[in-house]
Amino acid sequence: MTNLNLDSVFSSFMNPALHEFQAWTLQNPEESVSKTFLPIVSLIEGLIANEPTYLQIKRLAFGANFCCAGQVVMGEFATLEAALTSPQARGWRLGTSVLDGNNAPNQDVGGRNLFLLSLSDREPDGSSNHATFRSCMQKYLFNSATTDRQGDEISRRLLDRLAADYTEMPHGAGGAFFTDVKRGWMGFLVSYLHYVIFGINPDDNAAIELLTDLHYIRQSPLHYFDIIGSLLQSLNLFGHGDLSALIERAATIYENSPALADFEESSENNGMTRRELAKLMTAIMGIAGLQGPLHLGYTAMGYRPLPAYQGQKTAEINPTDFWDELDLDDRRAIELFLLECARLWAPVSATHRVATEPFTATVAGKERTFPAGTKVLIPLSLGLLDGSFWGSTVYEFNAKRENLCPYHMGFHSVGDRSAGRICPAKDIALIMLVDVMSTVGKVRRA
Repeated sequence: MTNLNLDSVFSSFMNPALHEFQAWTLQNPEESVSKTFLPIVSLIEGLIANEPTYLQIKRLAFGANFCCAGQVVMGEFATLEAALTSPQARGWRLGTSVLDGNNAPNQDVGGRNLFLLSLSDREPDGSSNHATFRSCMQKYLFNSATTDRQGDEISRRLLDRLAADYTEMPHGAGGAFFTDVKRGWMGFLVSYLHYVIFGINPDDNAAIELLTDLHYIRQSPLHYFDIIGSLLQSLNLFGHGDLSALIERAATIYENSPALADFEESSENNGMTRRELAKLMTAIMGIAGLQGPLHLGYTAMGYRPLPAYQGQKTAEINPTDFWDELDLDDRRAIELFLLECARLWAPVSATHRVATEPFTATVAGKERTFPAGTKVLIPLSLGLLDGSFWGSTVYEFNAKRENLCPYHMGFHSVGDRSAGRICPAKDIALIMLVDVMSTVGKVRRA
């Protein structure tokens, strides 16, 4: 959808009358017309709004706060900062898109909800599985052993193999280095991240092929989207007819991995089982672990141009020009380069929260009051492109810009500040990407 002309294709969603109707339905969710039409708008516009320029166009049309995909979008930088550093009640949303809870990990087999993205950490009675399940995940999968694997000879060998692929495969815009699922960028990510996080042998061809098939060939994230996941499965499109069985096989690989060999059930983790953690990770790896780095790498290594934000010249910026000027032994400089790439094209554009009490806000120029239970979008991409904070050069590429690191919102946080929902693999991802840009950058210059 990146190259579509949004002004013509999606003009109806920019119509002030339709926006006004959506605002009214959000203010009056119990009305029959709201119950009929709001879910339809949520589903359709929720998918459209994943296009990277869409929210920016809506902000230009309606102001910092507006309605989109059945949610109230609160786009002012200070409001975003407060939301990202406060506890959040959650629903079945992935950014702007609606999810199907019936396909969520463990609930798809009749178990309890494990899906961290939909678990609240702001329940009225103070109870929440989010913190305990996340703690269990961090204990076994994001620990000192993970750090050790990331710095060992096997990880180095995978990086060298990636560099060799870069020299042997077309790596310009749209090149095979970026599109081949078994070699190049995607092949590296499957092998590297599963080795570093789970300790899975990258030479275990059967395991790596199955995980590649699930997460990249069959595009497992689609399984979790409302309507779409069930439709793909019922019609057996993109190989989704037996995707549920493939997810169970992937969970067994995770369950038997070295990282979970010493797993022990504990009341401190609300009795989370080894299988439950493995099942949770089938969704986490598909939706986040293998998607965020994939897309940031696409941007940084020149697979595609930056988004053509309305009224700006961002699409004319070539990040590889800045990559070619970096000191490839200066890890800090490479990290800032990556953060600037992620600022201009956020791999994760938005998240959400659910209002736990009524609130009043100026939306599209009018003061409006919304009831408790209203879904509120947290548009990370708009915070990263907010000129009131980043200044007049907000749409220019500058890896040395002030406050880039401490106020970056690309990892569901403000720098390193959050209320416990910061991306648990932030450090792993940045270390990996710095290593990639340095290693591949050197053979690129050679």
